[in-house]
Parts: sequence; C-alpha cells; structure tokens
Amino acid sequence: MRLLIMKVLAFIINMLLCTNLVHAQENDSSYVEQSGQDIQVSLITCSPGTEIHAFFGHTAIRVIDPQNRRDIVFNYGMFNYKTENFIYKFVKGETFYELGAEPADFFFERYNERNVNVTEQILNLTPEEKIQIQALLFENLLPENRLYKYNWLYDNCATRARDMIERVIDGEVQYGESSYTNLTTREILRKHTSVNNWIEFGIDMLLGTEIDKPLSKRQQMFIPSNLQEQVSQAVIHNRDNTTRNLVLATSCPVKHDTSIKEDKSHTALIFTTGLLLLSILLTCYEIKRKKIFKWFDVVLAFCFGTIGLLISFLFFFSDHPGVSTNYLVILFNPLAYITIPFIIKRKTKILSYVILADIIIFILTIVLVQQTLNTAILPLASILLVRVIVNIIFFHIFAKQKIIPKQ
Repeated sequence: MRLLIMKVLAFIINMLLCTNLVHAQENDSSYVEQSGQDIQVSLITCSPGTEIHAFFGHTAIRVIDPQNRRDIVFNYGMFNYKTENFIYKFVKGETFYELGAEPADFFFERYNERNVNVTEQILNLTPEEKIQIQALLFENLLPENRLYKYNWLYDNCATRARDMIERVIDGEVQYGESSYTNLTTREILRKHTSVNNWIEFGIDMLLGTEIDKPLSKRQQMFIPSNLQEQVSQAVIHNRDNTTRNLVLATSCPVKHDTSIKEDKSHTALIFTTGLLLLSILLTCYEIKRKKIFKWFDVVLAFCFGTIGLLISFLFFFSDHPGVSTNYLVILFNPLAYITIPFIIKRKTKILSYVILADIIIFILTIVLVQQTLNTAILPLASILLVRVIVNIIFFHIFAKQKIIPKQ
C-alpha cells in the first residue's frame, strides 16, 4: 500500500515538474546563471531488480540546486503503458519513452521499497557545464521534446544519460576499462537473465545473429552497471590539454544486499527434453503397434506455428535490434498451420520430405551464420526431426511391406 501511494505521489509531482518547473525556468532568465556554481550533477545507477523489466538495472541523472531548493532526478525510462495499442507498438519496436522528473527523495524511496541498491557518482563538471546540462534537461522536459523512440540496445535510459553528459563537456571523455570486453550482446544479456532460465530461453528464441557479435566499449554502455563502471574510471581531456577525472566522489544513497542467485534449475531444458523423450517413446510405440497418433502431430504443428507467429512478426515487421536476424524463423513459422489439414487427412508423404528439407536448411543456416542457440531449443528441433522420420518410416518401409498404418 505504501509503495502504491508513493507511485501515485511520484506521478503527480512528476507532472507538476514537467510543467511548472519548465515554465519557471523560462520565466526566470537569471535562474541558471545564479546557481551554476553550487549545482551538483550526479549519475545515478540502480542495480538489477527481481522483476523482468528491472533485470538490467536503471540509469538517471540527479541535479541538486541548493539556491533554489531543488533536488531532482531526471529519468529517461518513463513510459505510459496506457498508450493506445501499447503492446502492439512495443512488440513492433515503436514504443516511445520519455524524460520524467521527480524529487530525489521519492526516487530513492521507490528503489528502497524494491530492495535495490542505488549508486551516485558526483560528476566533476565546471559551473558552465552544470548550467548547460541543467538547461538541456529542463528543455528536454518540454512536452514537445520529452518523447524519444526507445531502443533497448542503442538508445535507452543509460545511453541517453551518457549522451547528455558528453554533450555539455568542453573536452573529450576517455572512458575506463570494461569488464565486458570481447563479450557479445547475448553473453552480456545472459549475465543478467541467469536469474531466470525461462527468460533467458525466451530472449534466445527471439533474438538472432545481430546479438552474437562482440560489442565495442561504447556499445556496452547500454547496460547501466557497465556505464557506471566505465564512468568511474573516465578522464576528461580538456581543450587546454589538461585533464580531470569525470567522477569526483561516489556514494550509495540506497543500500541493499543485491546479490541475485543464478537460476541453476535448468527447468526450460528439462521441460523441452522431457517433451523429446515423450516424443521418442510415442514414436517407438507407434512403430511397434504400426499406428500413427496423428493428433500428436497436429498439436506439434499448432505449437510450432504459434511460436512462429511471434518470431515471424518480429523478423519481418519489428524495429527491435536482433529480431530481423533470427534464423529460427526457418524452423518456427506460421506455415506450420498449413500442414495441419494434411496431417489430419494423413497426406504427409511429400510433406515429410518438405519438412526434412526445412530442417536440413535450418541446420546449415545456423552453422553458416553462427547463431547461438539456447540448449533448450535443441530438443524442440529434435522432436520435429523424430516425427518426420516416423512418418517416412510408415509411408515407405511399411508401404513396401504392404502394411497400411492405422490412424
């Protein structure tokens, strides 16, 4: 109940900040100039949480202005799930996030309620740079400026905060080392999804070869904790050939034990392997009884087609990075629905060879493009192969023996 009240209050105050503060900023032309010396700007990093949307953490910018008694957290991770056709737009990669603002106390309280660790890095900016970043953030709060097209890999809350900081620095930022050196996007994602192997399985089902390439240090900053790591070692090379550390000091306004246990249950792999074993046992029974259980194949085709609907939609229509290079679409696609009438009527002689060719093409493609597959996907592909083989056996070997398979 307390968390709900805090969310409601935060929303109301956010709306007030997005209007009243901006107009106050515009009406008082001397506001920024007067408080530039005392302004404190910080990079805020929230550790990963237990909810799916919090698996990767969060980034924000805090601005403290003592002269005007303001302590505001600017947050590029706001979105309105009540937007018309929100789910459709999210799947299609056309979701617009926005910059929001709220009192720092409310921000910290929300993350304290979630048992999330919050780290604050006070930035070593000049008064002029502080003035500029505050002015830009207020400008971004304007209704016509606050929206941006969200991209989980290339344009999110972390990259927006980094770009805003870089934009005001009068010099060049040289970032520190990254613990993600030489890792692919998929490997980085797995470090954060290892707490739930079903989420990891789902991500691997939807994302293709684009995320199997190593990322540059800059690209790795899409993960808030990695941005924090690189910023902590960053150095600014000023135009006058002097240098300064980007971070003055680091503190933890909200402290919690955020160690998250890795999910070692492997339930996704166990489940799909169980389905494969069931398929093999059923196939052996069919061969022994010379009887095909066509409804098992109907259910299988329906499941492959349903999974394929999502994969195919993402592959052909979504703007999300990684989905248009997912070659699982060869194996999982809506064309499986077309096979259902043929399976029911047992007209699968030619169909079995078509599916077998599809499996071979899938294997060759995956090897050629080097797409990393989740181990839990392999049993699913094997089930299809087993069913194709049993149909070939019935319609060729038994046919030669003049044995008509029972339905």
